[in-house]
Amino acid sequence: MRDKVRIGFIGCGGIAGAHLARLEKLARVELVSFCDPVLEKATRFSKTYGGKAFTDYREMLENVSLDACFICVPPFAHGAPELLCAEKEIPFFVEKPVALNLATARQISEVVRRKNLITAVGYVLRAYDTVSRAKELLAGEKIGLVRGKYYGCVPGAGQGWYSQKSLSGGQLVEQATHTVDMMRYLAGEVEEVFGYSFEGVNRQFYEKYDVEDASATVMRFANGAVGNLACTWLWTGYHSAVEVIARGMVITLEGASLTVDRAKEKCIYTSQIDPMMAEDESFIAAVENDNPDQVKANYEEGVKSLAVSLATLESFKTGKVVKVLSFSQEGD
Repeated sequence: MRDKVRIGFIGCGGIAGAHLARLEKLARVELVSFCDPVLEKATRFSKTYGGKAFTDYREMLENVSLDACFICVPPFAHGAPELLCAEKEIPFFVEKPVALNLATARQISEVVRRKNLITAVGYVLRAYDTVSRAKELLAGEKIGLVRGKYYGCVPGAGQGWYSQKSLSGGQLVEQATHTVDMMRYLAGEVEEVFGYSFEGVNRQFYEKYDVEDASATVMRFANGAVGNLACTWLWTGYHSAVEVIARGMVITLEGASLTVDRAKEKCIYTSQIDPMMAEDESFIAAVENDNPDQVKANYEEGVKSLAVSLATLESFKTGKVVKVLSFSQEGD
């Protein structure tokens, strides 16, 4: 086991800061380099946590010895940093979504498999102990129905890349991917989707807004279960939940809360852990122990969740049912 795990960061925005606030608490971690196209951002983290500041990730990866790298870039910037880390055999943690198209994601995934590289994706909900409990309760059960929801307001007050589909992929790809991933994690692979979208309200208020205001999607899972997902950016707050129904049992996950309803008995469990700390610790432990099983969601899992979201966007566009498995293998 290494004395300390040497960590570098590509992307020095808000989500990177959230990870750094946790990693600095781990004595076995050394934060050694930071890269961002805006030098001031990288320098700010460098002054706070030590290490060198860069504006070019290629220069950073060439000149700094790393045991692992955190890639915290906007959706449109995914691809080249992950590919270079994989080629250099540097384990990496990447924030979701892993890409905006499957061609890029598959290319990276192939190198990751070839190099047998440890990776992790920031599907932070998987780190909750309540989610682990839910998964245990559902083991062996025949799931019939899965319902997901992701309600929120337009991020960044409609400014920046969030509300431009070419940069973010839209709500379904960039944010509701957490809900899609949780539905997959609890109920298995999604085989086909059909969705409708609604738009036209938010673009009256935000100049460059061109994504869906709301959407409703029906899913069929490979195990025969059916499901639906409702998303919107028309609300003023935030709410996300996943509900799974098996015979005589309804399991609901909302944030840190797990409700198990068996009609005559209802139990509510509330997690006390910090899920981001848990996911970061599991990635560091996986790198230390060279044990990919310690990671809750690896890069391949990120590709599978992305495939569901992109297949749904295709259904919005074509008005047809889209088969997710063939979509993820053959088309973008």
